[in-house]
Amino acid sequence: MKIIEELLGNAPQLIMYDLDGTLVDSAPDLAIAIDKMLTDLNLPIAGDEKTRLWVGNGIPSLVKRALADDFMGDQADVVDQETFNKAYERFEHHYAIEVGQHSHVYLGIQAFLEAAHSRGIKQAIVTNKSELFTEKLLKLMNIDHYFELYLGGDTLSEKKPHPMPLLHAMQHFGTDTSNSLMIGDSSNDVKAAKAASVKVIGLPYGYNHGQPIATANPDLVVESLDKLL
Repeated sequence: MKIIEELLGNAPQLIMYDLDGTLVDSAPDLAIAIDKMLTDLNLPIAGDEKTRLWVGNGIPSLVKRALADDFMGDQADVVDQETFNKAYERFEHHYAIEVGQHSHVYLGIQAFLEAAHSRGIKQAIVTNKSELFTEKLLKLMNIDHYFELYLGGDTLSEKKPHPMPLLHAMQHFGTDTSNSLMIGDSSNDVKAAKAASVKVIGLPYGYNHGQPIATANPDLVVESLDKLL
């Protein structure tokens, strides 16, 4: 943890993590559910590669992007509400079955979470994934016990890149920007951390809409979390 201590200037008391593309490669589950949703609507399937590009802004955005077959599909007036409502229902139905079935925890994650836990560092999930699926995925991956708080994209009135979830987590644990850290794989994580004045570490193996995480200018990029031990 010496690198983190040098980054913060002192020992960390709280580490906040994104989930999809940071701790867990969950894109296979999402892609299968998206393709089944599209099939139900008699639309061409999207596949794993496209789905990975669309992940990161929550399920509503993912569904709209899939319906439009376009990253900008979640913008206003691209997808009509009736179509979205039907698609969203079908996605939730399929994802409830597929979640965690084809996912895996990235290499180095388990060791890092255990090390942070053994040092008494508080750990929280700050994701744009819905709270229900967040909790289910963490339990299926057998890493839920490391976290005292889950904040999903529907937990609060705002989600990343808004700073509210990070500020809420720090308030919950009684920490501040000098001893709190965000770890994620996307520009949403970096933007939220910077807006909350929190140091942020980027991981290069995630989704981030196909762009290198370094382009988002996190405070540090590491190949995997176990490199920080």
